[in-house]
This record gives sequence, C-alpha cells and structure tokens, in this order.
Amino acid sequence: MPIKIHACAAVLALALAAFAAAAVEPQRLDDGRLDPAWFGSGVEFRTTSVIDYVWVKPGFSLKGKKLRIEEWPDPVFVAKERRARDAARAYELAEQMPLRLRTVLRRSLQGFAEVTTEGGDLVLSGRLVDYVAKGTMGKSSPQATWDIKITDAVSGELLAAVHHRKLISLSTVEERIDMWLGKFGEALRDDLAIAASGEPASF
Repeated sequence: MPIKIHACAAVLALALAAFAAAAVEPQRLDDGRLDPAWFGSGVEFRTTSVIDYVWVKPGFSLKGKKLRIEEWPDPVFVAKERRARDAARAYELAEQMPLRLRTVLRRSLQGFAEVTTEGGDLVLSGRLVDYVAKGTMGKSSPQATWDIKITDAVSGELLAAVHHRKLISLSTVEERIDMWLGKFGEALRDDLAIAASGEPASF
C-alpha cells in the first residue's frame, strides 16, 4: 500500500508541476509568432487595424523625450524554421530595420520627440521573428513579422510593446515597411492611444 501511495503522490506532483509550468509560460499569439515572454510579464495585448498587437503602459508619452533606437539582433524564427533563401532575406531586413526606424521616425516625430543613436530617455529595441516569400501563381508575396518594445533607459521598465505581421503584396518590401513605420510614428505621436480602442487579443 505505501508503494501505491508514493506512486500516486509522484504522479500528482508531476501533474501539478506541469500545470504550474503551463500557467507561468504565457501562451503565444499570432499562430505562434508572438512570444509574450520576450516582452515580460503583465502585458495584455490588444489588436488594432494599424498595429496587429499592441500594449502600452498608462501615461506613456514620447513628447519632449529622446528615443534611442538600438541595433537589432539576428532574426529569431519563433514559430517555424524557414528555408535558407527566406532566412537570408530576414537577416538583411533585420540589419536594415534600425536605420529605417530612425529615418522614418525622425520625420514622423519631428517637433515632438528626438530620435537618437546614443543616450536617450527611452530605448526602442526590436527583432524580426519571421519572414517568408510566398510564391503564388508565379508571383511573390513576402510576409515579414517583427516585435518592437520601448523601455525606460534607466530602469529598463517596459512602457510599450508591439507585434506586427506585414503582408507585402505591393511595391517593394522596403517601401511597404516604410509605409507601416510612418503609421507607427503617427501612433507614437498620439502616445499609442490606438491601444485603448483595440480589442483584447484572443488565442
């Protein structure tokens, strides 16, 4: 009898441990492309027409602040591995994104906030989490997905979190990304108030 009790207790302990691990690890969104763990705890994403998934801390504002845009790391294919050609393109885009962000946001935030490469009050960091060139009827419709977060430069506190997937069906990849970055800049100028009108993200 003691052996059976010990066995049952062990099974119960394993089940509780598995349940606890599942409860601690946040569930992924966007078909596995959005891993909330990269942003940190307490982020409750909302979906909008401009930004697929967005969260912002109450009181967030860039007005009068200096925003430092950091270099992006190598792509991390969160949902699934991609073929070599797509991976190579992803590396190119990840290398280009900080410069594209600086260029577009300097224009969008002119007179509202300063964009810099050093120092700063706030830090914008990002990463590319997926890229695939979808061939359809002999045509290519690339799709790129990225994460962006803004943190306090001193405390490291998360102030804003963004995840967006862009289907690039028209023009060039870079032009379509720049178009979205322009809208993102407008949303930043409005303190990401767009999040308040969004719907809670569903799994």
